[in-house]
Amino acid sequence: MSSKFSLAVDIGGTFTDFVLLDHQRQVVLTDKVLTTPHSPERAILQGIDKLSQRLALDLRSADLFLHATTIITNAVIERKGSDFILLHTAGFRDVLEIGREHRYNLTDLKLRFPDPVGRRDLRLAVDERVSATGEAVRAPDKASLMAQLGALAERHGVRSFAVCFLHAYRNPANEEMVRDWIREAFPDAYVSCSAAVAPTQREYERWTTCTINAYTMPLLADYVARLRQALAAAGFAGRSLMMTSSGLPMEFDRCVGYPIRMIESGPAAGVLAAQEIAGRIDLPQPAGGAASAHLSNVLAFDMGGTTAKGAFLSQGAFHVQRSLEVARVGTFQPGSGLPLMIPAIDLIEIGAGGGSIATIDERGTIAVGPSSAGADPGPACYGRGGTAATLTDANVALGYLSEENFANSGIAVQRSRAEAAIQSLANRLGTSLERAARGIRETVNENVARAFRVHAGELGIDYRRYALVCTGGSAPLHAAEIARTLSIKTVAFPFGAGVSSAFGLFVGREGLTLQKTNALPLDTLPEGRVGAEVRALIEGDANARALAAAGADVVLTLGMRYVGQGYEIDVGIDDIATCSAASIREAFHRAYRAVFGVIFPDYVIEIFNWTVQIMVRDKLCDLSRFRYANAGTGTRKTKALRRVLDTGTGEPAELAVYDRYALRPGDTIEGGALIEENDTTIYLPRFARGTVTESFDIVADIQSRR
Repeated sequence: MSSKFSLAVDIGGTFTDFVLLDHQRQVVLTDKVLTTPHSPERAILQGIDKLSQRLALDLRSADLFLHATTIITNAVIERKGSDFILLHTAGFRDVLEIGREHRYNLTDLKLRFPDPVGRRDLRLAVDERVSATGEAVRAPDKASLMAQLGALAERHGVRSFAVCFLHAYRNPANEEMVRDWIREAFPDAYVSCSAAVAPTQREYERWTTCTINAYTMPLLADYVARLRQALAAAGFAGRSLMMTSSGLPMEFDRCVGYPIRMIESGPAAGVLAAQEIAGRIDLPQPAGGAASAHLSNVLAFDMGGTTAKGAFLSQGAFHVQRSLEVARVGTFQPGSGLPLMIPAIDLIEIGAGGGSIATIDERGTIAVGPSSAGADPGPACYGRGGTAATLTDANVALGYLSEENFANSGIAVQRSRAEAAIQSLANRLGTSLERAARGIRETVNENVARAFRVHAGELGIDYRRYALVCTGGSAPLHAAEIARTLSIKTVAFPFGAGVSSAFGLFVGREGLTLQKTNALPLDTLPEGRVGAEVRALIEGDANARALAAAGADVVLTLGMRYVGQGYEIDVGIDDIATCSAASIREAFHRAYRAVFGVIFPDYVIEIFNWTVQIMVRDKLCDLSRFRYANAGTGTRKTKALRRVLDTGTGEPAELAVYDRYALRPGDTIEGGALIEENDTTIYLPRFARGTVTESFDIVADIQSRR
C-alpha cells in the first residue's frame, strides 16, 4: 500500500475517539480528546495534533478518513436544527401532530408525545393530489405556489424545504416537480422530498423522516464543509466516508443529502466493532477443550459519556431494521418517540453514560439521565464548571476511577470536586455520600439491564445464552455487574475498548440501502418477479448501479404480513435469483413462528416492503495483520492496591490495580481487581475471573448468584 496511514474518528457527546492504522509498521494507535460541541472539527484537529506528536503523522500520507458522529442525534434531541418550510398536500397540515392516535401506555393519565420538529407557521399547503394507486390526479400550479413560497421564505430567511405529498411513494412526480421549482428559485436551497428520503407507505412516518432530514441537512452540510476545509488545509487528499445507521459507510457527498441516515452513526460503528471483536476471540469448547470457537451469540454493550446502547448479534450477525424511533419521551416504550423510516441496525438506546446527571425524581429516589453534562462543562470532577453529580463523579468518589488515569486524556480530575457534587445530592436525599454514590452506580446498572431485558423480549431472545462484549469508555466499569444481573456467564473486555466505535469504522463494508413499498400477494407472485423488483430498485440509483456492476453483494429483506394485518415482519431471502413463492412462504412462516409462536397456513400472505442492501465484499481494512502498538509493552503487571467502596456489599474493600499494557496472553486476573488502560478502566468484581486471550482481549467468567 502506497499510503502510510488510515484514520478513523468517532465524535461522541463527551469524547472524540481516534484510531490510527500505521500501514508500514502494521500497528494500531489510539487516542481521545474532549469533544468540542459547538465546533466538532476542532476536536478532530486537536486529536490529529496529539497523534502527530506521538509519531510522524502526516495527513498527506493518509489514504482514508472514516467518521462517525452524533451531530444529527444531538440536533434532534436538543432541538438545535435549522428552520425549514414544510410543503404539504392541502388538507393535511396536521398529520405530524395527529400521528397514529396510539396510546403507548394505556394507564398513564399524563401521557406525553414528542413534538414534531419545525414550526407550524412555516407550513404551506399545496393544491396537488396523487391517488393511492399512484395516478397523478392534480399537478400543483407553479405561479401560485412559488409566489406564496417566495414570500414565506424571504420573510423568515429560510433556505431548507421539506416536500411531503400524499402517496408520493407511489408516484413522486409532483414532489420532484416542486423540488425543481425550489432549486430554480433558490439555488442555495436544501430540499428534502419524502419519496426520496423514505419511499415507503405511511404518511406520518414518512413525513416525520423527511422533516427531520430537512431540519438537519444545513447543519450537516455546514459541518462537512468545515471539516473538509480543515482536513485539506492539513494536507489530506484521500477518501472520506461516514458511517450510516445501517452499518454501511458512504461518501461524504451522499451523506450530506441524507443526514437522517447518520442518526445512529456512532452506535452502528460500535456494533461493527463488537462483531469484529467477537470474531477474533477464541474460546475453548466446553466438550473436549482442545478445539476453540469464536463468540457467536453476542450482546454488544456500548456505554460512553452520554448514552448506552445494546444490540443482539445472533450467530455473529446483527439485524438491520426498516425503521427506528428517536427522542422517546417514555422510558423504553415503543410509540413514545419520533418514528423514522430508515434502515438502521436494531439496537436499544438508554440515556445512561459517564456524564449522565443524577437527580431526585418525584418519588424521592435517585434517577440518572437522560440529561448529560457532556464535554462542556462535563462531570463536576473535571473542574470545568460542572456542579451536578454524574455517574463519572460517583465512580471517582467510590475509588473505581483514579485521578491519575484521566491525565492520559488531558483531564485534570479532582476527587474532591466529585465528592462535593455527590454530597450535595446526598444531603437532599438525607443519606451519606457513599450510599448516594453507590445508588447512582446501581441505578445505572439496573436501568441498562432492564432495557436489555425488554429488548430481548421484543426480539424473542434468551439473553442468558449470549456473551456480553463491552465497548466504550464507561462500559468496562459496569459490564460484569450488568452481566450477572442478566445471568450472562461470559463478558469480553476488548483491548482499547474506550475507542472501539472508531475501531469499528475500519471493518465496515462500503455500500448503501434502498427501500420501497410495493404490495404483492404471494399466491399470485410470478416466477422471476422478485429478481425483477430488485433489479429495478438498483437501476433507479446511480450509486447502487455502480456498486452492483463492480460485483457487490446484494442482500434482500422483505417486509411481509398476512393480508389485513397492519404491520410486517422482516424475512431475509437467501437466493434472490432462484427464490420462489413456495420458498418465500416457508421463510415467512419460520420468521412469524419465531416471533409469535404460531402460524396461519390458510391465510393469504403478501410482500409489502422491500429493503435491498448493496455492499462491497471486502471490509474497508483487513485488521488481522495489525497489532496494537502498546499491547504487552508494560513491565509491571500490578500498580498498587486501591481502597474502594464495594458496591455489592456496601463495605470498604481493597482491589488490586493492574496495568493493562503489561498483561500478556494466558495471564489470569482474579476478581476484586481494576485494570487500567489509557481510555478506560475495567472492574472485575469478586464473582468474576478474567483471562487474557491471544488477541490481548480479556474474557471474564461470571459466577452466577447462588
